[in-house]
Amino acid sequence: MKYINSTLPFLLCIFFLSCQTEYTKNKIILHAEAVVLTFPDSAFRLLQSIPHPEKLSKADYAAWCLQYSYTLSKLNQDITSDSIIRVAVNYYENSRLQDQSGTAYYLLGRILQNSNKNKEAMNAFKKAEYILKPTKLIDLKGLVDFEIGYLYMLDETFSESLIYFKKSLNYFISTTNIKYQAYAYREISDIYYQLYYPFEKVMLLSNRALKLSKQSGDSLNYYSILGQQGELLFDKNYERAKEYLLKAYRYFPILRPNYASLLSYTYIMLNKPDSANYYVRIAKMDTTHTKYNVGRYFTEAYVAKYEGNKDKAFTLYEKAYSLRNKFFKQSMISQMHIIDKQFDLTKLQSEKATLKIENRNKVIVIGLLFIIVLVVLIIFLVVHNRNKKKQMEDMIEKQALKNSLEVKNTENNLKKELLLSKLTLRMENTLQLNRLKMGLSKQVKLDDFIKEISVQSTVSQADWNFYTQEVNHIFDNKISGLSASHPQLTVSDIKVITLICLRMDISDCCNLLNMSKDTMYHRRAIIKKRLALDNQVDLEKWVWELIEGENVE
Repeated sequence: MKYINSTLPFLLCIFFLSCQTEYTKNKIILHAEAVVLTFPDSAFRLLQSIPHPEKLSKADYAAWCLQYSYTLSKLNQDITSDSIIRVAVNYYENSRLQDQSGTAYYLLGRILQNSNKNKEAMNAFKKAEYILKPTKLIDLKGLVDFEIGYLYMLDETFSESLIYFKKSLNYFISTTNIKYQAYAYREISDIYYQLYYPFEKVMLLSNRALKLSKQSGDSLNYYSILGQQGELLFDKNYERAKEYLLKAYRYFPILRPNYASLLSYTYIMLNKPDSANYYVRIAKMDTTHTKYNVGRYFTEAYVAKYEGNKDKAFTLYEKAYSLRNKFFKQSMISQMHIIDKQFDLTKLQSEKATLKIENRNKVIVIGLLFIIVLVVLIIFLVVHNRNKKKQMEDMIEKQALKNSLEVKNTENNLKKELLLSKLTLRMENTLQLNRLKMGLSKQVKLDDFIKEISVQSTVSQADWNFYTQEVNHIFDNKISGLSASHPQLTVSDIKVITLICLRMDISDCCNLLNMSKDTMYHRRAIIKKRLALDNQVDLEKWVWELIEGENVE
């Protein structure tokens, strides 16, 4: 009973607050909300048809401000003032209308970001993320995480940025929103490049983004990705880089100075100095962006070096490096990740506690609801206990699964070490037998001895079957899966692949298989051909990625 008395004011406060905030019943605003995602221009006209929205009730005016800001965002119009959206933010704050409150904070973050107030924008997005957590607005959750990842990327906190971009991608995949998926893949590809991931992986994700943007009919993102690929390829494949950069250059007039700088460099590498100088002149037209100026100085230096003007090239290199260092120092000042640490959820709880204290006097007015609240309390306790019991069961199940996985990993590691030790022993016996054969002078008398030692030292086909099965089991049947998908692989091929899985070097593989290195290299070339791999592909790396690699998604 004492517990009930202490909890009762808390429940009464929640009940009072839930009754205090309501959503709009205005048909025009509700109609605009229904069409804002598919026909934002129609939603805009509907909202403008209300002559004096500020004279509406508080609930209707807050809804109008929310939908008006959302409509402008969908129409890609820059909003310079946050006064309208803050009406909605303040009204839905600490209310049961989590969909509307989370959306309002997301829009506030977008407006602050457009005004280059990135710290305040990060706070708004983090609040939106927290409020939207229990809601079903999956695409909006993805957009919030995408914007947080983008702010981290601007601050060059790439590891944090990658986490949020991947979270946003998972949301967009769950809703099959290929337009948003294309943006997420594009940014993940860019982060992979910044974090020095393999170039093939970077291009794989970039090409996936390019394909999805084309399928969704998003020309803006499509040409942006082409420009990104041109930047990725500008020092690797000059002809392709030039082709992609030219397409982006023609589609984005405002970004031409940046693309012109890159085009100038590619034309120099293609031995076309006249074209290079033409684009250098275009790059010089924009002196406001520090990042673009760094690239322009580097490009001008390359052109001067190509023309034999070493003094001018040196001066330009010096300017480029000096400007780049200045840009790097400026980007490190903000340290956006500190904002994340400062955003403590206890602050939100503190705000709720303050609100409860302020409304304690109002609780007296609804004292007549005591009996109803008492019933609610009992239901709450029953549900709470059931949820707690279920959480405990889930925790025990997860712990059991974790222990099972750890046991399995330990067993696999022990099996792997045992197989390696057996193969190493066989290899040493084989080497000793070969040395013994070379040193024997009375070969005829010792034939039986050598035959017996050979049987013990040589790996039989039965042994190979055992080793292959064990390694296949350790790596979750991926070897048998490879054999099934490529039936042209022979037993000898599978032996080589098995030894590669165990990370044995090529000399040890040659000793175990009793073949020369030339034969081994020839065998590996045949395997790559049967697997339809390019000759430049490293077979060992390919096999390791097959059995141990992770899916970026």
